[in-house]
Amino acid sequence: MKKEVTICFRTSEELRGALEKAAQEDRRSLSSAIELILTDYLEKNHEFPHQKERRRFVRKQVSIRAQVRSIDSDKQEHEAVILDLSLSGLRVSLPKESMPEIYEGADHSKFETLFTLPQEEKSIRLVCKPQRVVPVNGNVHVGASFVDSDFTNYQHLQQYLV
Repeated sequence: MKKEVTICFRTSEELRGALEKAAQEDRRSLSSAIELILTDYLEKNHEFPHQKERRRFVRKQVSIRAQVRSIDSDKQEHEAVILDLSLSGLRVSLPKESMPEIYEGADHSKFETLFTLPQEEKSIRLVCKPQRVVPVNGNVHVGASFVDSDFTNYQHLQQYLV
């Protein structure tokens, strides 16, 4: 979304401090955190103008248990839930505590996701690159794109989604 308007407003020191703390925890700028909060509020109240879908592939809403682990180390696997899938990526929910092991904020950060599609027996293992990280109710939602996927695994995913 193009940002072409500046908004200024007055608030209390306590609210400003809470906003700055939330922005810092999310590794965002204060402006970005405020915009996210306002957008979320407007979307929940159906007052926000809907934007045209920019994604190349449609997302399929799912609830699939998964295991994730950092690809850069031998750290332990973490329980997760895949919330949506597409041919180009996924959105996964992780416990907030496991986030530093999965994503350290680096551009080269990658993680591996292991899951089984509904009505399938074979597990799928895909390598993902985090694109967006958003805290939600004590968990963290990570939007990630697929990278270096095994053709067979990707083919199973394609059959499920199409």
